[in-house]
Amino acid sequence: MEPIVVPKGLDGVIVDDSAICTADSDNGTLIYRGYSAVELAEKASFEQTAYLIVYGKLPGRNELAEFSQFLKKNEEPDSNTKKIMALINKDTAVIDLMRSVVSLVPTNETKQDRVLLEIAAKMPHIAADGYRLINGAAPLPSISGTYAERFYYQLTGKNDAEAAKYLEKLLILYMEHEMNASTFALRVTASTLADPRAALTTALATIKGPLHGGANDQILNYIVKMDTKDEAVKFVDDRLARKEKIMGFGHRIYKKVDPRAQFMKKELDALSRLKHTEKLYDIAAAIEETVWDRKKLPANLDFYAALIMHLLGIDHVFYTPIFASSRSFGWAAHYLEQVGNNKLIRPDSRYIGPTGLKLR
Repeated sequence: MEPIVVPKGLDGVIVDDSAICTADSDNGTLIYRGYSAVELAEKASFEQTAYLIVYGKLPGRNELAEFSQFLKKNEEPDSNTKKIMALINKDTAVIDLMRSVVSLVPTNETKQDRVLLEIAAKMPHIAADGYRLINGAAPLPSISGTYAERFYYQLTGKNDAEAAKYLEKLLILYMEHEMNASTFALRVTASTLADPRAALTTALATIKGPLHGGANDQILNYIVKMDTKDEAVKFVDDRLARKEKIMGFGHRIYKKVDPRAQFMKKELDALSRLKHTEKLYDIAAAIEETVWDRKKLPANLDFYAALIMHLLGIDHVFYTPIFASSRSFGWAAHYLEQVGNNKLIRPDSRYIGPTGLKLR
């Protein structure tokens, strides 16, 4: 077969069919299994959305109860895993700890969907328990409540249902985004028929990069230091004059508007009023307006997510782990879809190196 030359980075290349998710760059929409992701964030729970992503339909009452109970039952790592986490170097990034632990964490299930969900259920505890253990602190106990309420407690030590609702909406919007870098990496691994643990480890390694999931904790570095909108405008102009990237702007798919970012912008407005920190919202909005005016780059989800998490009192070390924990349910769906209609993913490359060299 004649080779097909595609754009570098596979930009604009369709590599497979998927029924899980689609993003529309022209209309600025994101669809999960036929439903608007923004509407799900507004009206559905995390558990309902996760079930939808993995199984392709919204759960009935009994299905939701069983699914929610499964996540609760499997959220804590076993005692041996905690012992291993306590031995990890305290300078290790939490996302690196998660990658290492997921690669070896034991599971009780045998069916692929249940194995994937069992590991996904543990992600919040792996992140929070691991961070505390490597810093010489004891893990927090599990509490009752929704997935988001339990996750928020593990992150902050606060049992706050109102704050957890803001986190829940963010988690829903982080859950899935079609063939992004970590998902594609996971599907490559899955296509070799490697087990779910190996595929999830691949995805966790990929999501760390600053061009994917590792950028959100950098956004605070510049915003929290500003006091006025004028400073925000000057910051943007100075960065652009030096041809430096402004984290939180631009997206491979969304060229005009990221619907997730605009939804969370409204949530930030409400939360900043609740916290009496309207200045933070005003500065963020000024940065967004200036970047769009100067470069026509839209704010992406990470931009407003970082500010939401900051106001919720979540330590920046957890920002990428939060992204990964939510996305693990999307990864589960993609693993199942890949192995359900599998072909080994093995592209070619065009050799541009020397030939004909001889040993002397």
